[in-house]
Amino acid sequence: MRESSPPAAAPASAAAAAVKEDEWEVRPGGMLVQKRSPDADASAGAPVPTIRVKVKFNGVYHEIYINSQASFGELKKMMSAKTGLHPEDQKLVYKDKERDSKAFLDMAGVRDRSKMVLLEDPAAQAKRLLEQRRTDKAERAAKSISRISLDVDKLATKVSALETIVGKGGKVVDADVVTLTEALMNELVKLDSIAADGEVKVQRRMQEKRVQKYVETLDAIRAKNAAGAPRANGTGAANANGHAKARAPHLPPRPPPVSQRRNFQQQPAPAAAAAAPPTQSWETFDLLSSVPSTEDYPLWRGRFRVSE
Repeated sequence: MRESSPPAAAPASAAAAAVKEDEWEVRPGGMLVQKRSPDADASAGAPVPTIRVKVKFNGVYHEIYINSQASFGELKKMMSAKTGLHPEDQKLVYKDKERDSKAFLDMAGVRDRSKMVLLEDPAAQAKRLLEQRRTDKAERAAKSISRISLDVDKLATKVSALETIVGKGGKVVDADVVTLTEALMNELVKLDSIAADGEVKVQRRMQEKRVQKYVETLDAIRAKNAAGAPRANGTGAANANGHAKARAPHLPPRPPPVSQRRNFQQQPAPAAAAAAPPTQSWETFDLLSSVPSTEDYPLWRGRFRVSE
């Protein structure tokens, strides 16, 4: 029986190595190229060519030395140092076509001493400024919420202390509970005044729920204090009633009833009624004497004369 010869395995390993070397990769431009290993690049030592590009901005040409395989975004960063424009506010035009920042120079056909035009993009600048303002606003809101959270932590410690005292059957000063409640409500007003979106809005909502929870705890503490107050008031009322009963014999006599006072006021009424007849007779006398008869007039005169 023969043993397999070792040289037979050599062609298989060589084929595997060849397959491994034949790996391919897709470049960002869509071109399919053979993947190169770092060791092969190091051994080859072939440098990447550097090209000189002329970029025109505001009537002035700027010469830029850049890697031929670099992207247009990298070229914009280099132009930002010369022009002062933000890379996102720039628009590079090569061969009458605007180039994307992610596109590569060699894929677009840019060669040594190629010329292109740099333009300022007002729309991109406005969009970037709006985004920056939104970011700054979110950062300020997050900082404000963090400060409020620290203040709430300090108040939460006091709320826990009061809750512990009440839980052990003790009493707390009602003014302390009111002061803590007002402080928490002020923090809640501060949270409501913060305009936030996204994650910052979620953080604000969490802090609002936290403050509301502490306010409800203080309301429960105040209710427990009020529950013990009626017993003390009832005892005091009973003592007050006892003292009132003890002082009852020394009170001054009560005034007469209302019926007696009415009778007393109505007693002068008969005298007024007795004086009524003379008034009526006087009125009768006046009525009779107002129209005297002509027949009795001489007799009246005669009698009057005799009496004289």
